[in-house]
Amino acid sequence: MQILRSILLILLVSFISTCRSTSSALSRLPSLGESELFVSEEIFLLKDLIPVTNKKEIFNKNLFVGDLNFSGGISREKTIWGEQVVTKQIEFLNETGVKDESVNYVQSIVTNQFKGYQKFTILQPSKLFQVQFQKDLTKVADEGVDNINIPNEIPQFKLSANVDFKGKKGVLLIPIIQYAYSHNAGWFNGQDWGCMAGVRAKLLLVWVQMETKTVFHVEGLESKQKEPQNNRYNYLDRTRYFQKIWKEIEVQI
Repeated sequence: MQILRSILLILLVSFISTCRSTSSALSRLPSLGESELFVSEEIFLLKDLIPVTNKKEIFNKNLFVGDLNFSGGISREKTIWGEQVVTKQIEFLNETGVKDESVNYVQSIVTNQFKGYQKFTILQPSKLFQVQFQKDLTKVADEGVDNINIPNEIPQFKLSANVDFKGKKGVLLIPIIQYAYSHNAGWFNGQDWGCMAGVRAKLLLVWVQMETKTVFHVEGLESKQKEPQNNRYNYLDRTRYFQKIWKEIEVQI
């Protein structure tokens, strides 16, 4: 009986491991063949790769990195999607601190997960991509109380024609932080009921074929946490919560 239990346990662990591997980011990556593999030396923020500097617009496009403080209740604004609930006042706080924290987490993830990749320095990163955004109107399970603006906008990447890879041939991985923020209770755009305090982050893994200057695969990995009761975000615990969700993102690779 003990032997049978051991065999069943091994089969169960093997099954779980198989399920994880088939749903991982690397399992969805097209075959790289014999290509040399490189990874960007620098971790980028998506907001720094597009020609948008207005903080409200960056927030609206779900590209904000920092701490959000909602106040003043809600108002309704006319948009191209109809009348939409928005928070009256938003403070954009601690952008440098959260950026540094998030970049450090992602750098650790890249070091752990892509040991076989060679480091590559990208020249003029602001001219690297032409980025367009596609509206995602897919309904989610917690729509109305989720901690992200709707409709969500999915970035589409195209390499600029004059990008310089210094004659290198092979596949280049470019890690990009799309957003990373904490927030108190309030209303994200279009969330009729609002949500409690929480944190959220998303990492984009963009694979580029350097010879042909094409983007051939993009993975978006994200994690979030919402406090079931807290109205005010405990900023003293923010680092711990961010560490938790970045670890959850790393597991998805």
